[in-house]
Amino acid sequence: MKKFERCLLDNGLTLLIQSLPSLTSASLGVVLNTGSRFENGAEAGLSHLLEHMMFQGTPRRDTRELSRVLNAVGGNLDAYTSRESTAYYAKVPAIHLELAMNVLADMLSHSSFTPRSLEKEKSVIYEEIRMYEDEPEELVHDLFSQTLWPKHALGRPIIGTRSQVKRHTRTGLRQYWQAHYRPERMLVSVAGNVSVDAVKKMTRRFFGSWPRESSFKRAPIQPVPPVRSTRSLTVRKQEQVHICLGTQSIPYSDPRRLALLGLSNVLGGGTNSRLFYEVRERRALAYSVYSFLDFYHDAGVAGVYAACHPRKTKETMEVIESEIHRLLTRPISRQEWLDLREQMKGNLLLSLENSSTHMWRMVQNEMYLKMHPTLKATLRAIERLSREEVQQVARDVFGVRPITVTAVGPIFPRQVGA
Repeated sequence: MKKFERCLLDNGLTLLIQSLPSLTSASLGVVLNTGSRFENGAEAGLSHLLEHMMFQGTPRRDTRELSRVLNAVGGNLDAYTSRESTAYYAKVPAIHLELAMNVLADMLSHSSFTPRSLEKEKSVIYEEIRMYEDEPEELVHDLFSQTLWPKHALGRPIIGTRSQVKRHTRTGLRQYWQAHYRPERMLVSVAGNVSVDAVKKMTRRFFGSWPRESSFKRAPIQPVPPVRSTRSLTVRKQEQVHICLGTQSIPYSDPRRLALLGLSNVLGGGTNSRLFYEVRERRALAYSVYSFLDFYHDAGVAGVYAACHPRKTKETMEVIESEIHRLLTRPISRQEWLDLREQMKGNLLLSLENSSTHMWRMVQNEMYLKMHPTLKATLRAIERLSREEVQQVARDVFGVRPITVTAVGPIFPRQVGA
């Protein structure tokens, strides 16, 4: 019996299926190759607004029914908008996969976009913006992106600003939907206790009749500009200073990605990481400190986040910079290397006990690699990862690229070297 299949429907839609007979669930994702990066200045925030509007009802199901129908069988339904994709996804008992696909197809192809629901959802997004503005950890990450890539779509908030959201119209929303929600830019990914043949039939039934819009030519995305060394401070009255320190990194498809993931784990990937030990356990400078990575088609981000008392800001920054410098100048220890490989393999294996992880793994591989490495091949690649590769990627990313620092809170320039 086939366990994995990738096929292309006649209308250009890509279908990915992973059969996992040992599970009882099925996870379904419908992912569009569109997000905030594909918006021009006038469209900022439109991808996210459109995602919200997909839950506002169709001729067959009102808003309440869209929420009820999968919840009533023990499943769930959700969505997100990122910089390079918009995704709608559900997880259900495997016997209810057809219902989940029916609901998602109905939402994505028949949403009503009524003027009343548009104004209501704009109000919801205004509150979402206020919520992020009240959360310093969220705010500092958004400001970090804006500082790293000013005047570029990757630097804009995915959600948009209040003024941008306010000016979007029903006509503009429908035009954006017609231009971007096309089968040739759509992935349907299914993983779980499913039959490959049955999923193919379902997908053709619910998505196969969507017309391919071959005449539409989407404007090319802006290339990522070179970054500069920048320090940006936002002074606010609050208890802590929230810091992001980092730089532009490598794209998802770069062969060094695995080494960079390893580097991030060693630096600030958990309770066994260097930053957790030095910043929190040894010096008690912060409760929250971690490293973070983002990957795009042609670039990426590598950085560190920390939140500390204003009086401890300078020392916290110094420790973070010292630990990054140590990774540039000295290979990680043999024990760290052995631990790292086992941790990466263990995390991967444990995550794959969940059908959702299999579903998202197929999506990422298709979007960014156009290939699907087996689990065995991935484990072998982790096993081959060397200490020298980890140190070299530290030099390639943090050693030669300008560093950006963004801080939010009761802070003075001298505390972050600005």
